Amino acid sequence: MFGRTRTLALLASTGLLVAGLAAPPGGAATAERVGTRSWTPLTASSSPNFAQASAARTPDGLQHVVWIVDEGAGANYLHTTIDARGRQGATTRVFPAAWAQLSTPVDLDVDAAGRLRLSFRGTIDGDTANFFTYRGVYSALSTDGGATWVVPREVLAVSDASGGGSTFVTLPDGSVLGGYGDTGGFHWQVGGISEAAEPTATNLEFTDQDAMAASLVTTGSAVWVLYQSVRANGVFARQVWPSLGAPVRAPGGYTNPGQPMAVVNRPGVGPVAAYLLDDDVVLWDVLANRTRVVRGMKGASVAELAVLPDGHLWVAAAGPIGYQPRASRVSARGWTVDRRPTLLPDLDSSFGISVTSTDALRAELLLLANDDGDPTRLHARSVAAQMVLRASPRRWARGRAQTVVFKVTDVDGGVARAKVRAAGRRCTTNRAGRCTIRFAGRGPGRIAVKATKRGYEKATVRLTVRR
Repeated sequence: MFGRTRTLALLASTGLLVAGLAAPPGGAATAERVGTRSWTPLTASSSPNFAQASAARTPDGLQHVVWIVDEGAGANYLHTTIDARGRQGATTRVFPAAWAQLSTPVDLDVDAAGRLRLSFRGTIDGDTANFFTYRGVYSALSTDGGATWVVPREVLAVSDASGGGSTFVTLPDGSVLGGYGDTGGFHWQVGGISEAAEPTATNLEFTDQDAMAASLVTTGSAVWVLYQSVRANGVFARQVWPSLGAPVRAPGGYTNPGQPMAVVNRPGVGPVAAYLLDDDVVLWDVLANRTRVVRGMKGASVAELAVLPDGHLWVAAAGPIGYQPRASRVSARGWTVDRRPTLLPDLDSSFGISVTSTDALRAELLLLANDDGDPTRLHARSVAAQMVLRASPRRWARGRAQTVVFKVTDVDGGVARAKVRAAGRRCTTNRAGRCTIRFAGRGPGRIAVKATKRGYEKATVRLTVRR
């Protein structure tokens, strides 16, 4: 939790806290471009070291990002967007003025109508007589793409404590199931609880296990919660709606990632989570209760996930000082993962990482970090999909002509219409990802070959003409 002191006026006539359109100090006045070459700070405003951004995609393809910042003597949440071309939109405050304490990260989601909602815990002024002082899980709503926000005088689940984070999902009928996990278990409600009803309201809950780092996810008509249990020393999933199910234990033990469980609903599969197991990042297919290792991510301390409607997954990881942030892509069907993750330069100090995507060929990594003594700020960087270029044969004797077959693939198989260039010659791959180049007889040496296609990182291979 992040604590400061600040007072905020309530608009009692509407029963809502209303945020204005003002951009924050240091906010983006013009659109920034998030690219693949460097980390781009999304704002000049500083954040606490342990913060983490949350992201959600609206039907128009915009990626919405919310994160906590220091603001005066208190804290606030900022909102911005990143479009499919990496352009950042305006940055706006969620609250018109700072709260005394706010939780991080928020849970952020989009309903079927495209409305944004975030859930959070906090206190507006530290006064326990105030409804907005740790009475439960609060939420903020935006119907205009994050330009303005309102905070209903209600809670999604009741609580009299400051810890436990927050999580929610939108049910098929449009109602909200919100809750939080803590050392006593997981606690939730369906539908908001008004300020008047809050003093006598009780939660639905399970208490046979503690539920730390809890995250909710919908799959079909059911809602599951994924969490870590200290007492049971494990990672678990459990259905909580429409009925409470038995806990399903994942392979491995308790890993304490310091941020909510990374979980998505993968089309055709169901809940998929990323967590740390024996120093590896693994993907857990909850319903099949099977894990798969993500290659090249050993040593990470946190992992995150994003899913696309076609089933593609993006996996991101960050770690201790010296561990480079990285990302890998998973095929739309099955579990084929990039042979090696894309490695990104680390900043001096990095903390929570998030990943979001609007395109199967591109993802944005969101990293709270500082560099060269700068304040801790939210940075973004794009990652493009990888290709692999293979050649057969790769070696032949000098002095004779040779036809070489090239194959370009990604996690989904052959890549069509990729351009392969070598020694002034070129070919274009067919549907299977293959093409050929015939090389005239030549002296010994090496030939550099490059494959390119828009939306992908280039792939290379070297050929050798032997002596």
